[in-house]
Amino acid sequence: MRNAIKAVDDRITEVSVTWLDTSGSHDGADGDAAGGANPDEDATLVAAMASAALAAAQARTGFTDGMTLNDRKVAVDGAATEAAEKILRQAPFGIRVAAGEGERDDSPGAHSGQWLGLPESEASCVVDGVFDYVDGTELAATAQPGALTLGGFGIGVRPVPDLQAYAVLAPVEVLHDLDMMPRPEDGVVPLLERIAASVGKLPADLTVSTHSIASNPMHHTLIDLMRGRVRAVLVPESVTVEPPYLLSLVGLSEPRIDSMIGAIGLSELAFAAGLVDLVAPELGFAFRLASVSGPRAEPDLARLDALFKFSEDEEAALSFSGWDKDRQYTSGELVRPGTSRAAALFAVTDNPALGIRGPEPEGEGVAHVEGFLVKPSARVGRIRLGYRR
Repeated sequence: MRNAIKAVDDRITEVSVTWLDTSGSHDGADGDAAGGANPDEDATLVAAMASAALAAAQARTGFTDGMTLNDRKVAVDGAATEAAEKILRQAPFGIRVAAGEGERDDSPGAHSGQWLGLPESEASCVVDGVFDYVDGTELAATAQPGALTLGGFGIGVRPVPDLQAYAVLAPVEVLHDLDMMPRPEDGVVPLLERIAASVGKLPADLTVSTHSIASNPMHHTLIDLMRGRVRAVLVPESVTVEPPYLLSLVGLSEPRIDSMIGAIGLSELAFAAGLVDLVAPELGFAFRLASVSGPRAEPDLARLDALFKFSEDEEAALSFSGWDKDRQYTSGELVRPGTSRAAALFAVTDNPALGIRGPEPEGEGVAHVEGFLVKPSARVGRIRLGYRR
């Protein structure tokens, strides 16, 4: 795989791949043997997401004192998008984008329905792509830890509009027993009780991750309710970036979560569903669709009611794409079980939870980028790339 990655991007001078012992299915040796059966796909995905991370980090060097936070975020997203898509457009296969960030606010990013790689008429192999070229753009724009680039390939990923979901992570066998339709604050206790029973625990023994409370007060009531009933609620301080919590399921971060409950972007949910399919297929998400416009229109609410107040444009987008705001779904209806092929994530800024560093110069003319490639059966490769500057 090293040579394949170098062939994708001639700026790459060094490739280190160490396959980690996360599942007991391989020996953790440094080498290409655990790389999987799709070297072109893996190399393209790794090179694209690593290039996005490098470009996003370097975008900060162009900031000026007069730039607003939004301008800085657009610069970061724009640099990452340009870098990633330069690689993806050269892929020797077709990529149908099923989920991406940016369309909703007309900002740089991947858009559902995009086509990358070989033209459809020439592609003998086509994969579905899920991309968030910078998850945690504000973190990247303000040089705070935790920003990542995210990309995944699968087959048969259902396209989603750039909206949100209210979701819960639970064992697959109980997903259809969970009721996501009540007001979240009214329904969260039964959710916790059912999840706890399914894993042989009491609710007071659960560790649950949730969304950030930094954007507005609407999440506080739900978080306070959970805190009164479980052992720990993990709440991001500013921006929610879900993969480190999900990778706790295979020991790459701590503490290990039992569930995830809260609001999540649909594109992030698509990536999360694919990642869980790769590392913990016994788990999945139950979810219902949620609005972006509703919470923005009522930022002072202390409950999550506004999540389900859709604008006319949002309802039109859902109708056009065949989604129903008045029913609940499982992640198996978004990402078919067993169809995820690979996921890649690279640090844009330092990520202490995952133990990877953001791009930084090391020695003359070299910058290093760190991240992971995740393959089926919880095969995880820790990757470090050196770039000619």
